[in-house]
Amino acid sequence: MSDEISMRIGSVQFHGRPGLGPFVVAKDGLDGWSDSVALRGEDVARQGAPGSYVLRRYSGTRTATLTGFILPKSRDEGEALATRLTGLGAGVDPVRVYVSKGGVTLWADAFVELVNVDERHGSVVRDVQIQLLCPDPRKYGGDNSFTIPSSVSTSVYHRGNAPAFPKFIVAGSMPGGYTITVGGSQFKVTVPLVSGVSHGITFSDGRLRIRGAVVHGGVGTAETLGIAAGTIPTVFLEPVTTGSGTAFLTLTDTFI
Repeated sequence: MSDEISMRIGSVQFHGRPGLGPFVVAKDGLDGWSDSVALRGEDVARQGAPGSYVLRRYSGTRTATLTGFILPKSRDEGEALATRLTGLGAGVDPVRVYVSKGGVTLWADAFVELVNVDERHGSVVRDVQIQLLCPDPRKYGGDNSFTIPSSVSTSVYHRGNAPAFPKFIVAGSMPGGYTITVGGSQFKVTVPLVSGVSHGITFSDGRLRIRGAVVHGGVGTAETLGIAAGTIPTVFLEPVTTGSGTAFLTLTDTFI
């Protein structure tokens, strides 16, 4: 059914209805996933004037709560499955969470903050509640890939509802460096691009990486704005002096 929710937390799969597996999501059993999150920021009162100055605001942390149940075949199996669930929060690193609804699957990384498993009186069924904390409140979908030859404008897009930050792999030979222009914003690399050694650029942190290592001092201009939802900007790769290359762009559908 289109309104069913299925969910995978780490290695544990929750299904949208009984009969598909022992872990089941209750009807309307996922809170906080589809909602927007509160903005955080500060207001500074205007001296001698009404109102206030509003400093730049950012999305806060996302908290989601799963309510469901375990349908074991026996009490012993129920105990084993409950133990598996409580182990989700044992690690120090976040786990990947996938949520599917209406034919759309989105994912986020989350810490498992709390796992409650309660056995129903007189039954092997166990009620489950799992609280998730997503430090990055955004949710992600599929990747959109584009190949951008130097000196050729290429239109790009994504299908999300929030700004998506480009990820580039640049290959070729441009000894004087190069500039990537995304909808008017520029990212200028001043170190040479050598044949056989590609550059990695991530707008989310403004970093240039070569062979996986961050290059300090190799970037001149770094205007790393995200690509807004519903827009189709052009991307242009241009050598600073001579040479040519190709930028391979990945834009992930990004949602809030």
